[in-house]
Amino acid sequence: MAEDPVADFDINKSLSMIFATPLVVHDWPESDAFNREFAELVLTKEKKLARKDVVRSNAGGWQSPGNLMQWPEPCIETFRQRIEKLTFNLLHVLLRGDSSNRSFKLLVDAWANINRSGDYNVAHTHPNCMWSGCYYVTPGNPDPNVTWNGLIELFDPREAANYVQVNNTILDARTLIENVPGRMLFWPSWVRHMVHPYVGDGERISVAFNVNVIEDRS
Repeated sequence: MAEDPVADFDINKSLSMIFATPLVVHDWPESDAFNREFAELVLTKEKKLARKDVVRSNAGGWQSPGNLMQWPEPCIETFRQRIEKLTFNLLHVLLRGDSSNRSFKLLVDAWANINRSGDYNVAHTHPNCMWSGCYYVTPGNPDPNVTWNGLIELFDPREAANYVQVNNTILDARTLIENVPGRMLFWPSWVRHMVHPYVGDGERISVAFNVNVIEDRS
């Protein structure tokens, strides 16, 4: 039997991913009590503020003003600490070379979202920040017969990404993620995304946020 004229090799030793788009999907443990407190706070704010005119990307639903990080309740401080921990952990992975002498501070803004049956968010990006993300508080009771019910979808920003002809690879131009309570998503702010219509009972509560990273050069 003739030998293979081209020797096999480990492609991983020769492969690098250029122009990569980082996406963090992190499930914070032991979040049940935290989510209950957060959900109660958001629903109370909805009644108290009674603002139905805040429109960003939402088609229907309710969004709070963007000052959520200034709310005084204890769960907000925990939320801040989670965002900071995730951001700094990711930053240390992405920095090139020795980053031991570099220091950064974060500017965070956030707002709560309540989607009820029929509500959704149109495709959009978050300008004037480095990172964007969301945190899932409650999933509601979605109708299991509705495809992509209330799910967030992220789109590949490269205009020719749909040229890929092999399905179900890491080159796919769209990504859908389940809205699991306690799950935090984190991506570059230039990634376009949307939320598919929620169909079901109860409230789908999430918190969207933006992060700016500022290096301390003093």
